Amino acid sequence: MKKQTNKIITINELNNFTVDISKNISAPFFIGLEGEMGAGKTTFTQSLVNNILKKEEIVNSPTFSIINLYEQSNIKIVHADLFRLESYEDLIFSGIEEYLFDNNAIIIAEWYSKIDFEIPKPNMLINIKIISEYERQFTITKNLK
Repeated sequence: MKKQTNKIITINELNNFTVDISKNISAPFFIGLEGEMGAGKTTFTQSLVNNILKKEEIVNSPTFSIINLYEQSNIKIVHADLFRLESYEDLIFSGIEEYLFDNNAIIIAEWYSKIDFEIPKPNMLINIKIISEYERQFTITKNLK
């Protein structure tokens, strides 16, 4: 298991950070994303999605929809919010399960650790901690499978 910690101060640094991360991601790939409310999980996801797809996408929090899908040619990016899922049946009903086994899918799942039922382990777990209004600490754990 490998850990790396980075501090992000501005949106420009966030973009450079997600450019570096996106270079190491290809489908199938699963990212678990953690952090308290307001830590910047959706802001991070928007930057990462834009860098993977190499185009500007409006990325909204999937809090109520559970999943948001962004597609380009043969790439599917699934942005999921697992906070309200209470069972594997909820996971199936939400539509996330089909993407967990899709070789063309990149999954970015917020609140990964809230799940107390069996799903595949992510390739990468990213924890975002609020340091100050403009500063976040990112702790990345890779190779969890």
